[in-house]
Amino acid sequence: MSERDPSPAAARSAPLLSAVICTYNRAPLLAGVLESLCRQSLPRECFEVVVVNDGSADDTEQVVRSFADRLPLRSLFQRNAGLAAAKNHGLFASRGDCVLFLDDDDIAAEALLEEHVQTHRQYPAAQYAVLGHTRLSPDIAAKPLMHFVVEVDCHLFSYPSLKHGELLDYTYFWGGRSSCKRSFLLEYGVFNPVFRFGCEDIELGYRLARQGLRVVYNQQALSVMVRDIDFPGFCRRLERQGNSNYVFSRLHPAPEIIRWTETGDAEEIWRAIAGPYAQIVRGAANLDAIANLKSAAGFELDAATRGLLHRGYRAAFKACKVKGIIDKKRELAAPGA
Repeated sequence: MSERDPSPAAARSAPLLSAVICTYNRAPLLAGVLESLCRQSLPRECFEVVVVNDGSADDTEQVVRSFADRLPLRSLFQRNAGLAAAKNHGLFASRGDCVLFLDDDDIAAEALLEEHVQTHRQYPAAQYAVLGHTRLSPDIAAKPLMHFVVEVDCHLFSYPSLKHGELLDYTYFWGGRSSCKRSFLLEYGVFNPVFRFGCEDIELGYRLARQGLRVVYNQQALSVMVRDIDFPGFCRRLERQGNSNYVFSRLHPAPEIIRWTETGDAEEIWRAIAGPYAQIVRGAANLDAIANLKSAAGFELDAATRGLLHRGYRAAFKACKVKGIIDKKRELAAPGA
């Protein structure tokens, strides 16, 4: 692993907040994130940006260098090791009192960093973390799939039931939009590198809950997701999520984790859907294609069509997650695993 420090920020005293961005082959999206951090209301001397390049093969390094004179920025490179390992790399290299983990596809509102800092000042005890609010950019928010996974079944975020200022448990320690005191993580636990995608945040939150972790929701700490996810991409995402869910349930086989990971009845469900699995996914894909055509043509979906689409999504996404759980279970049970 190597480190470069293209900015004089390293010579300054410790900043109030370190914004850690882990990225892999998303150079154009990363440029948008860094551009948004150039416009923060928090004074530049109060924060730093740490970009962890998780083995990208695109123009990520050039993008980072192009912001070296505009941000208190450091760039770290590692061989591809997954999200948890990249977050740990950024955490250990950061110098801020608080660490905010940002996704590389989320644009920061101007007050994002300031809102996180202010909330930590209101809750100065080490065990308090802060959850910000992420919404979809207007160009993707109206798409049938993205609307469903954010506003209906909440596969990406689960904001509709939350209230500004609410104190939440570890299941809201969401990666990409949460900050916490750096000292708390270094003393009580960091991310488990077994998780390359998914569960790395909630699994850490579960361990930190034993030390009193509480999460404060700040609706004003706003970021905007700008990356569209299509139906095949979301199915792959849920299979990977299922993989991680099974590992999480093996590490912590407590009843609450079995419930959260949906692993308790996965075998029974898979026996029922293994045969028609491909048909379930294909049917939802066809409904998704029809809905996208109507949406692109400016037609709103009627209630019956929307209901059918949502049932298709729900069945397909459940099936994909269960498949991921079963695939990982069989992988780990194989001789030599």
